[in-house]
Amino acid sequence: MRIAQIILPDASPYERKSQRADQAGLAERHEVMVVSPEEARARGADVAHVYAAEALPASAFAGFPVPYVASAEVARSRWSWRKAVGPRVLLTPENVPEAVEERYFEARGLRAGSAGGDSIVGSFARPETRNMVEQTIARIHRFREDVRWMSFESPPTPDDLAGVDVWVDPAVRETDYCGFVAEALVIGLPVVAARTTLNAKRLEHGRTGWLVPTRDPNEMTHAILNILFKPEVAGSRIRAARETVSKFRARLRIRVLIDLYETLNG
Repeated sequence: MRIAQIILPDASPYERKSQRADQAGLAERHEVMVVSPEEARARGADVAHVYAAEALPASAFAGFPVPYVASAEVARSRWSWRKAVGPRVLLTPENVPEAVEERYFEARGLRAGSAGGDSIVGSFARPETRNMVEQTIARIHRFREDVRWMSFESPPTPDDLAGVDVWVDPAVRETDYCGFVAEALVIGLPVVAARTTLNAKRLEHGRTGWLVPTRDPNEMTHAILNILFKPEVAGSRIRAARETVSKFRARLRIRVLIDLYETLNG
């Protein structure tokens, strides 16, 4: 099967990491090519997968000639005659499993944390969570001055994750999938995350990590301090996560995608 991957400029970090995992897994048995929307037909693709965060541009998907799946719908065109062909399947974390790149599994057990000195809290920076992070830091420093918060501006590598003591996802929107919670679980970090639908699924409703209400810096502060300064608190959840992180293996996502592609191509 010839699979065209189309990565639109607005693709989120979640979509981009999914594309990397998909490309690595699919390439073992299929021809995978990263192309523009205009190139998909010319390259003879059987099916296309569009990675995007916002609505797909109608100009590119009007009369799109290749059956495709996407993580967003097509924007409505103001021109009534320009009818865009929407994705045959709309992909969400509910119908396609999340995948973690193999390099994180290869680094399992790498976690070192801070060697003496301050405890380090890590998170992935994005504009919409900045206020939540600032409020939480202010509350932490009411009780402890030996805690530092590191906000990573680019997707955290295994080495980045290995250097922190706890990972936090302060998501404030249901559609914010970019907290890198799954990667932190795979590495072996204790995780505190806002209770979005996806984070509840990632953390098995609190069995493998700590879920706190969205936009609640008080509860987030309480969870972080408990993990950092009451070591016995984190043990059972870390052990439970270690036993279940195989659900993030790319092969599980690839199976679902192949079934979808073959259905469209059939």
